[in-house]
Amino acid sequence: MQRIILACLLVTPQLLWAEPPNEYVKKGNRRDSIRATLKANKLPNLEGKWYWVGPFDNTDNNGLAAEYAPEKELKLDAKYQGKGNAALQWKEFPQMKLGTVVNLKQIIPKSNDTVVYLYQEIEITGDEPELMPLQLGSDDGIAVWLNGKRLLQENAVRPAAPDQNSCELALKPGKNQLLIKISNVAGDFSVYVHPELTKSIPAVVKNQLRRDFPDGNSSAVNSSAEAKHYRMSTIPLPEDCVLEVGGLAFRPDGKLLACTRRGEIWLIHNPTAADPNDVKMTLFASGLHESLGIHVVDNNKVYVVQRPEMTLLTDKDGNGTADDFKTICDKWGNAGDYHEFAFGPAVDKDGNFFITLNVGFGGGHQGKSPYRGWCVKVSPDGKMEPYAYGLRSPNGVNFSPDGDLFYCDNQGEWVASNKMHHIRKGEFYGHQASLPWLKHTKFYDEKKKNDQVASGMMYDGTPTKKDGPVTFPELTPPCIWFPYGRMGQSVTEPRWDTTGGKFGPFSGQCLVGDQTKSMIMRVDLQKIGDTYQGACFPFRSGFQCGVNRLVFAPDGSLFAGQTNRGWGSLGGKPFGLQRLEYTGELPFEILTMKLTKTGYALRFTKPIDPTIAKELKAYSMQSYTYKYFSNYGCPEMDRRAEKVTAVTVDADNLGVQITVPDLHKGRVRNASRRHYYQRRRATVARRRLLHPE
Repeated sequence: MQRIILACLLVTPQLLWAEPPNEYVKKGNRRDSIRATLKANKLPNLEGKWYWVGPFDNTDNNGLAAEYAPEKELKLDAKYQGKGNAALQWKEFPQMKLGTVVNLKQIIPKSNDTVVYLYQEIEITGDEPELMPLQLGSDDGIAVWLNGKRLLQENAVRPAAPDQNSCELALKPGKNQLLIKISNVAGDFSVYVHPELTKSIPAVVKNQLRRDFPDGNSSAVNSSAEAKHYRMSTIPLPEDCVLEVGGLAFRPDGKLLACTRRGEIWLIHNPTAADPNDVKMTLFASGLHESLGIHVVDNNKVYVVQRPEMTLLTDKDGNGTADDFKTICDKWGNAGDYHEFAFGPAVDKDGNFFITLNVGFGGGHQGKSPYRGWCVKVSPDGKMEPYAYGLRSPNGVNFSPDGDLFYCDNQGEWVASNKMHHIRKGEFYGHQASLPWLKHTKFYDEKKKNDQVASGMMYDGTPTKKDGPVTFPELTPPCIWFPYGRMGQSVTEPRWDTTGGKFGPFSGQCLVGDQTKSMIMRVDLQKIGDTYQGACFPFRSGFQCGVNRLVFAPDGSLFAGQTNRGWGSLGGKPFGLQRLEYTGELPFEILTMKLTKTGYALRFTKPIDPTIAKELKAYSMQSYTYKYFSNYGCPEMDRRAEKVTAVTVDADNLGVQITVPDLHKGRVRNASRRHYYQRRRATVARRRLLHPE
């Protein structure tokens, strides 16, 4: 893992008048209004020149705690010795934009294991000090100093988001030195900075700002367009409730059960109340070991999957508390590795349970325990049967309305990007930590030695070396690839919309949560023969925490159970429960995207302009593939521009047929309809099933 540190300086003086500030300037959003109001009152608003210096070393994530030279003396003409003995000095940072998550890779492209400093100088010319609240976000760690005094230090590993941290700047008359330090482990590298109204701004101005922009939560503001169609509310939690949700399920009586990573089960009374404050919570059970899945039998019985076993809990006397715990199955292994999670159960029509088992992480062989990296089937009487293998971190398993079993897996070793698989008996999905246990099952083939799988091939079969053989990986590819970063970073449970239209126009499609990006994606699956492929789309962002579990309520609303422990997430909250309701206002979206023999068929939720929709320039498409190997993740490889050669519009103006030559098995296509008639971006993963090689 790798990191960076950065520093910035404002040299344009910002003046402070002695008379009380009382000007209010309304702009198009809250942040612009804050800065304009500060400027109108001759108060600092942090606009002006910023400076940066770096990179400094962050090996083993020790850079945030290390005291580098900029922390000892702040001078723009100073010269420093940085990472790898590189000579460093301060440079202007014109790309710094307040109120926006700023990508620091534009100044430090090779940002792994590095630290960068940002520095700004603030001039106060009056005789009175000022107190300015400061909102911050970072990927990864952050530290802040004002005039040599450290105000904040958090050695986080997370994606950056608005308002993850805050501190208060006690600005003195004269020159003030603001220093911000950002450390990066690996991956994305960014910072967010924005001031709030200072303490001297009178209450009447602050109240007006609140009236004009009542929701100060940054994530909610960013999601305002989505909120017109899907309204979000937050369920209040008791003070003693740490609701790190591992599973959600409704009982027949309409009450909601939530099991948690802390090993508790909470019973949520009146969960769909119009006023969230009318929701009540009581403790149903405790003492479990990281419960990450739940299945309700009736109002008094529930199955829970915890790390070492699946357990049946019963409330025998009907008092709202479980008083009988019965082990149903504990036949899978558990070596104590923190990464050995167990997920499920998904239950078929015959009452069989399906459980997915995480592999370990680091420290040598990741399948230390029996059947780690497997999906196992448990019969109603508790007998366990290995069912499918090659899973890595299968956080969430579920049946579709048609009775097919699916799971979502997370990027890592052997997993190029997040993905979704249709689970079928005896199939291999790519992660090789599961292979040593194959000999203990009926799926082992002595002649083929199928516990040894070659790697290094491309998923589309293109040669990995010049003039090399064209081969495909010996595994079942996913039905959906979620492009990493653009479509989540840590996918969770798939959940089908079975509300019959109560939740909007996407009935029958699948929703998938994301733990890192605190969002939900939408999946439109297409079955050809017995094989699935499909398209994925952004659906709803702005949740307060990582979305780990989804469940539909009887009224058609959707509950999102949340947790961020261990990985971090957008939104700033460590856990929680939120609810989405369809407002009845139809969004303008791509409804479906299907493969045809000549390209793709798109359907929309609202009519399109047929004249504009026929224009080829209204479309763009790229394709790429991945490599199957043991590396942690894989970049998008062999990117190509794909040509749309013809478009026809459906008679009802709700769809188009686009012609795309050279459809090819194993390639992912990013398709965009330009702003002419549709702003929403779709990403589609297709295998060439209608066109056999």
